[in-house]
Amino acid sequence: MVSLVEWAARRLIIIIVTTGTVSVIGGLVIGRYVVPDNGSNGPDTASVAPQTSPSATPPGVTPTLVPSPKPSSQPANTAAPTSVPGVPTRINEFGIPVGYPHTEAGAVSACANYDRAYGNPANRTPSRVKDVFKSMALPEEADRLANTVISIDKENAKYFKLNSLQSPAVNWIGRVTGYTVRSYRNDEANITLWGLVGIGLYGNPDPRLAPHEGWGTDNCQVVWSSGDWKLKDASDGPWTPAITERAAESFRDFLLVGAGQ
Repeated sequence: MVSLVEWAARRLIIIIVTTGTVSVIGGLVIGRYVVPDNGSNGPDTASVAPQTSPSATPPGVTPTLVPSPKPSSQPANTAAPTSVPGVPTRINEFGIPVGYPHTEAGAVSACANYDRAYGNPANRTPSRVKDVFKSMALPEEADRLANTVISIDKENAKYFKLNSLQSPAVNWIGRVTGYTVRSYRNDEANITLWGLVGIGLYGNPDPRLAPHEGWGTDNCQVVWSSGDWKLKDASDGPWTPAITERAAESFRDFLLVGAGQ
């Protein structure tokens, strides 16, 4: 049986943001799936974007992830600016934050919230997932990304002997906690998101199928197109670092915006 570390390592995801404040990852990411890899007897947690508990926010509110501000260099007696970097301007028809500023913080926030959107099981049904991606990805990439999700989810459902991963028997929860900017230029950003994912079947006595958790990373690429940051690609990053490793300190924090916190 693969170790939890190996199990959590092979993800398929896209994800989160850079400098500034972070709003809750609102949606889906491609990644952290559960499919067994190359004959392993354990599932592979490709990235599943974090979901917000139904009771965690007021009705009608979509929390947004944004990069947390860098430490202020202002004197202690000077009022800090009230603007939050990277905050989107609107919510689309799927409840996904869109309309980001043309800045590094905006790119980071877009990655985080898009990851959360496609990591949400409700957005991954075959009847919905293509429209979800069309609402946040480049038009020429939307079908490819959606078909990847559909294919991976079919394999994962098979592994768990289920008709669908939307079954209430499935534990499928992700939380993005940090990010790093691999590269940024005016029209393109490559972000790595770092967080925790849990997946498995509630109450299952088989340790390979029971809920497990692991730390890992997802890679997200967004480009500036038609006045917004659009998802171009998503992929799994390495499963490391664990939260107990010094390398975990290199990831910047997110803030949750719009949830009354």
